Amino acid sequence: MKFLLDANLPSSSKEIFKKFNYKAEHSREIGLGKSTDEQIIKYAIKNNQILVTKDLDFGNIKKYPIKEHKGIILIRAPFYYTANQINRVLYNFLNSIKEKELNDSLIIVEVNRYRIRK
Repeated sequence: MKFLLDANLPSSSKEIFKKFNYKAEHSREIGLGKSTDEQIIKYAIKNNQILVTKDLDFGNIKKYPIKEHKGIILIRAPFYYTANQINRVLYNFLNSIKEKELNDSLIIVEVNRYRIRK
């Protein structure tokens, strides 16, 4: 399973995915740090990756229909959260979800819960 981390996530978040034996790329490391939302989602689709982001625009299922991408994980942590706190939210989420639920869905991740739209 492969993930693309948006530029609005800490670079250190990549290590959280590695702990679960997932492959992850960070958009800033591959030259997409200043890319548009359309460029980001197109890259994720082309590379069969689930997009992980804090950008609320990706929660719009009319603009980004679930059947058109591999999946989107939208992190809704408070704006003042540090990298460590965001990584803890990601770790707790990945530790609590079944892998098959990650594909072909929009998942809204909050501090102590998550919601899935298929």
